[in-house]
Amino acid sequence: MMRALIIIVLIGALMWGAPQGVKIVKSQLNRGIRNNNPLNIRISNNAWTGKVTPSQDKAFETFSDHKYGFRAAAKLVRNYQMLYGLNSINEIIGRWAPSHENDTANYSQFVAGQLNVSPNAALNLADNELLARLVHAMSIMEVGRYYSLSDAKQGVALV
Repeated sequence: MMRALIIIVLIGALMWGAPQGVKIVKSQLNRGIRNNNPLNIRISNNAWTGKVTPSQDKAFETFSDHKYGFRAAAKLVRNYQMLYGLNSINEIIGRWAPSHENDTANYSQFVAGQLNVSPNAALNLADNELLARLVHAMSIMEVGRYYSLSDAKQGVALV
């Protein structure tokens, strides 16, 4: 019972902010937040700006600041479009969060709703404003409502 209450408080704090007087210790946050990796980018050989090596996590990248996590995500998503011709939310999310690991259809619908576009609409990811909105919406699916659009814009500005 106590564990369930703690989990409810933590989830509430992540979604709506911690109640006054409640402290959230970083170790209690989900791994994407602990790792400053808002979109849960898996470990790779990429020499990301702001990458912490070795990573504090065995599966996911760790960044020195969340803006570098958003930067890396923006670069990846933009590369999906430029290198692989993935132009719609359905195509991008299909690669980012494949259906064998995620509810890809729900993820795509959520992100499309946040951007107020069709999941099949072609996106112009050369537009930094749109790119920031996209990675911000994706971060909500990945780690909850922890980061702001302003946080995402900081990272996109570094691309």
